[in-house]
Amino acid sequence: MKPIEDKERYTLSKIVRDNLREYIMSNNLSTGDKLPSERDLASMLDVSRVIIREALHSLEASGILTIKHGEGAFVNADDSSTIFNNLLFFWQMKDKKIEELFELRLLLEKTAIEHLIAKTSPDHLVELENNIKLMSETEDLEKFKEYDIEFHRGLISATKNELFSQLVDIIVQYFSNVSPSNLTQHDKDQTIQEHTLIIEALKDKDEQLALKLLDVHLQRSKTLTPLMVKKLDSS
Repeated sequence: MKPIEDKERYTLSKIVRDNLREYIMSNNLSTGDKLPSERDLASMLDVSRVIIREALHSLEASGILTIKHGEGAFVNADDSSTIFNNLLFFWQMKDKKIEELFELRLLLEKTAIEHLIAKTSPDHLVELENNIKLMSETEDLEKFKEYDIEFHRGLISATKNELFSQLVDIIVQYFSNVSPSNLTQHDKDQTIQEHTLIIEALKDKDEQLALKLLDVHLQRSKTLTPLMVKKLDSS
């Protein structure tokens, strides 16, 4: 890292933050690694400890660092939840993101279907079937919604891709405040049937059918969601 020049002082906190990010990357620091002390960082960059503290807290708010009182600042690269939560906040500010989110969800779950067809685990399919059983047995609409969410998380988990799972979780959170109270019994029965048909196609290793069924299922979900959001907003 290089000392901050006087002409840059009007954006000191931002510049220090960027320098610290560069320091983490250039030194190949990983989760749990400790940064130099505030005093050492202030000396390295020729700025006050107040500026260093502001930059560190900014990186903590971004999920890049964890600050432990009395111990120092530590790299937090494995936890991207804060970054995804910031993304969720951005999406919630945009009213016209439903179409894009469903498109992203469809792409992710189609990839999961391809993984399941290529490396189908009987135990994994049993878990998904158990989930469908729970959906069919519950009369609680909130529980039904939770089981529905878990079914799709179960599909995504087949990819063994943590980022995929986190993206699906954040999409689920986007719609988590939508009340399920407007779901009819027909909607519930159709959801259960569609989930069941997807599992049967996976068992048969019929990729094209499984992808088609998933597309139909999510397209129907997409038509329901705006209606549910609208009803919730007007209540």
